[in-house]
Amino acid sequence: MTTWLHDTFPGHEVNLAFARGLPAETFFEGLRAQGRPPLAHGEADGWAWAVHDMIDEEDDDYELIDYDRVCPQGAEIAVFVTEPCSAKAHGPHFEYHRDGRTVLFFSFEDYRQQRVGDNPDHLSAELFAAGLIGPAAECEEWRTDDGHDCYEHTDDDEIRLVRTIADAFGLPSPPLDAPPLDPPPLDAPAVAAEPAGADGGAGPVVAPGTYALYARGIDMAELAAVCAEAGYPARTRGESGGWAWVAWDAATVPGDGVSDLAGFLTGFRYDERFGGPDRVETVFLSGTPACDCPNGRDRAIQHCADHPFHFVNSRGGFGRTYFNVGGGRESRRHGDLLVGELLAAGIIGRETPAYDDPAFNADGALTLRIIADHFGLPATV
Repeated sequence: MTTWLHDTFPGHEVNLAFARGLPAETFFEGLRAQGRPPLAHGEADGWAWAVHDMIDEEDDDYELIDYDRVCPQGAEIAVFVTEPCSAKAHGPHFEYHRDGRTVLFFSFEDYRQQRVGDNPDHLSAELFAAGLIGPAAECEEWRTDDGHDCYEHTDDDEIRLVRTIADAFGLPSPPLDAPPLDPPPLDAPAVAAEPAGADGGAGPVVAPGTYALYARGIDMAELAAVCAEAGYPARTRGESGGWAWVAWDAATVPGDGVSDLAGFLTGFRYDERFGGPDRVETVFLSGTPACDCPNGRDRAIQHCADHPFHFVNSRGGFGRTYFNVGGGRESRRHGDLLVGELLAAGIIGRETPAYDDPAFNADGALTLRIIADHFGLPATV
């Protein structure tokens, strides 16, 4: 997509925008009113489309266009920002606007880690089915092949991503010769046909007011010793199913401290002690209430010391996937390790009928059960 547009409009850094639900000329005029007249435009398959400059260097206008302003009630706009910063070789962005609001936004560089907007999971079912997110999308060859370069398949991934987006919205197709999907598409429902029960029929994984840290790759004695050395002696401990675990009363230890320790255990700080990188994997779970702090309400960013993320899975010193649970908070997450299970349970997705009932999974018990089942975690209560 980026190459096609760049070759077609040399000397321009352009956006490709599609709109429906409003007259085509109204859409084009809205672009002109913001100083971005179409370089080319047309109509096809129920969509109006326009290619326009991302910025206007001649008039020193570097402001990005506000698509919400040209997206009235009943209208929708899908946008490919093809070269958001060509000088730094950044990947494209995709935006989807509806009724004057941003429903979905992501960068092609990190869409597997984070998507934002009113519903970050608007396309998650389609992306998962195409093998673009979820466990099947993670390239692990670099772990065993020192000569492997993950960037070698970036172009193929980008083509599949563009095709998946275009198919999902029924967009007029640019001239892309997309190769067959590899791996084959996964069978992932857009929403759950029968949303699961409140707790999946099992007891709680972690008690209220408790922090629990699970580690795989070290034994209980090693885990307990490290926690004590860090100043967080465990209240209880155990070992089962290949996991060692410790737990604390949340009132007695700082949430950010024990959550950070869960990540440190898997990284360079403990490489020599535990026998090299990638030996240890951890899962951190919090049984504290959801954070009301304004900096942690809408995005997957660090909360205050009293409100760590409810769930963090770490490997190699980094949190692979982390998010809060209950009341739809799972959509504000980093990483897609559990996206298939969350889609199947009706917790996330373009439509989540289960949330017609505000009580559905309000406390996150179903999500915690999904996490425990995925990793095979023993209960700490």
